[in-house]
Amino acid sequence: MIDTEIRSMSHRETVQDYANYVNKRKSQIAHEKKLEFEESLRQSAVREVKSGSALFGASRNIFEQQLTKDIAVSLDDMEQRKQAKLEVNKMIDDMTPEMFKKYQGHMIAFNLR
Repeated sequence: MIDTEIRSMSHRETVQDYANYVNKRKSQIAHEKKLEFEESLRQSAVREVKSGSALFGASRNIFEQQLTKDIAVSLDDMEQRKQAKLEVNKMIDDMTPEMFKKYQGHMIAFNLR
């Protein structure tokens, strides 16, 4: 924060001395403001803008949000189910007719419960 205060005139100084002080002080204030502005520009050039979107939550990392984590769990579960279905299909294809009849009996009993 820049101090922009200018002191009042003392009874010991002349009007010309005070005018010189005021001019010098205004020059100092302008210089400090210029330096502050330039520093602000330097910082804004380096500053990382996370998102230019107006969407809620768009400024956060999408991979750290709970929704993305929940979707990843669901996708993993679906992949496991897909693999289990493929294994069961392969197992059924490899069965002998007698084993398949026995398997059908077990499935009928399982579905009746």
